[in-house]
Amino acid sequence: VSMSLGLTLAVLAANLGLALLAWHMQRRPRETLDPPLPVPWTFVQILAVVVALAAVAHLVSLATGTPLKGRIGL
Repeated sequence: VSMSLGLTLAVLAANLGLALLAWHMQRRPRETLDPPLPVPWTFVQILAVVVALAAVAHLVSLATGTPLKGRIGL
């Protein structure tokens, strides 16, 4: 199943937005030391950046017309 250009750009924008939100939430001052709903913002940010990098790699693949191949050629 191949993703279209529009869907790839939407995934990229959404994950960059999520990474920026996680960055903002990490750096805001905390009222208490024990938040009511602990969200691992560092993990969310890392995951969003990894997915955004995969979307950029997919954009390169769409632009060049050649599929990405791993080290072992799969």
